[in-house]
Amino acid sequence: MQEPEKTAVQAMFGRIARRYDTLNHVLSLGMDFWWWRQMVAAAGAGPGAKILDMAAGTCDSTLALARRGANVVAGDFATPMLNIGKQKIEKKRCFLLGLIGADAANLPFKSGLFDAVTICYGIRNIEARPLAYSEFLRVLKPGGRLVVLEFSHPRRAWLRWLCGAYVGFLLPKIGRLLSGDSEAYAYLAESIKRFPAQQEFAQELKESGFSGVTWENLCFGAVAIHLAHKPGAQL
Repeated sequence: MQEPEKTAVQAMFGRIARRYDTLNHVLSLGMDFWWWRQMVAAAGAGPGAKILDMAAGTCDSTLALARRGANVVAGDFATPMLNIGKQKIEKKRCFLLGLIGADAANLPFKSGLFDAVTICYGIRNIEARPLAYSEFLRVLKPGGRLVVLEFSHPRRAWLRWLCGAYVGFLLPKIGRLLSGDSEAYAYLAESIKRFPAQQEFAQELKESGFSGVTWENLCFGAVAIHLAHKPGAQL
């Protein structure tokens, strides 16, 4: 991501941080809680697992992982979002390894540190995705998992049209109504529309060096969980 664009996206997430959780629950019709449970299962979260949760935002995904006993580091380049996440974690009294302001394309961690890297609704906001994939591979242990939960493209034409209408028309209007920031939700809607379909995204991961790349459609493909592995045996 170019520096001016990165700065603009950071500022945008800072503006909507306070109402981000409420808007997510409303805009997903409450399905986001179920989607996180699927992500946690795909990541193999459990006692002793060391997981990096990137684009952690206000840490709902982080908390979902931590509740299963995983040792989680939450990373995001928008510190106002992480500050809210920190408050939630303290309130829930969950143990985390840490919260850190981090750019996915330049991670401040040593190589081979994590059993899994998760990223929920954040990969589409990374302009230089190949750099992020390279960093994810670097910090994963051999055999480690990358789990990406992201909005996607339904296979059926009528459902693609319906989702397109929702994302392109209703999402910005509801976002403006509840947050007062029409620009932010227009950007988010556009980022969903231009993100590659499931097969194209899976191919990106393969070309970046991941193996065993698969995906599972949720809500008829409006959302998908992508699973990929770093080549090598798990130590």
